[in-house]
Amino acid sequence: TNAVSTNDYLQKCDAGSVIQSALIAATYDLPIDGNLGFAAIVPYGDKAQFQMMYKGFIQLAIRSGEYRDMNVSEVYADELKSYNPITGQVTFVDDFTNAVMRYEPDAKKRAENVVGYYAWFQLNKGFSHGLYMTKAEVEAHARKYSQAYQRDLNKGWTSSRWSLDFDAMAKKTVIKMLLSKWGILSIDMQGAIQDDQKVYDADGNGVYIDNPETETGPEEVVDVFAEDTAQGLPESTEQAEPSAQQGEGQQEFDWGNSDDSELPWN
Repeated sequence: TNAVSTNDYLQKCDAGSVIQSALIAATYDLPIDGNLGFAAIVPYGDKAQFQMMYKGFIQLAIRSGEYRDMNVSEVYADELKSYNPITGQVTFVDDFTNAVMRYEPDAKKRAENVVGYYAWFQLNKGFSHGLYMTKAEVEAHARKYSQAYQRDLNKGWTSSRWSLDFDAMAKKTVIKMLLSKWGILSIDMQGAIQDDQKVYDADGNGVYIDNPETETGPEEVVDVFAEDTAQGLPESTEQAEPSAQQGEGQQEFDWGNSDDSELPWN
């Protein structure tokens, strides 16, 4: 009720799909408050979709009881010592007292010095694994799987979530790819990843999204619902241009981007 009352676009969605999305979130015992960053209900046209956020995946992994520790973070230039893209081995500086870019007060300067993103976990049985992606690799990933981000780059817009919060999207991509390839996936985790790809109708029938991007939408909704959908889905062949009624200077906004390849069932 709170989610719908504060979102005009959810009010226009099929009520059954909104309720179904809320029930899915309840199944995983995840709050749908976008500010908490675990899960959200996102409007896609006239349908609402349950959508996982990166904290939600971490939460489900912790609940499985299989993980001793895990983390995901951006990596700054003064923190990285070496990276082998063939073996996937990455080493960091031994003394972080001299690696202070993370604490640089100038946000723009910090952002300019992010060179990659790293996710890591250790199981209770001792097995550990990490995944490092350079910023260029994540950028290429976003360009390939998010048509809204491609449109932003081509038109100089700032509308898609990749444009608005690149770091958050990058961290979700890295942690989800790591867990899906190397982690122990509980039944809840497997179900959550699948549900993250679907739109449910009033009867509870899941339909995989062909094109999870609507033509227009307000920036404030994008800011609240920060996560994107899984990839491995057919991409639309074309994107609509802003209509004449939008007026000059207004933009198309992204309700969800394709993301997170390497899923175990693909």
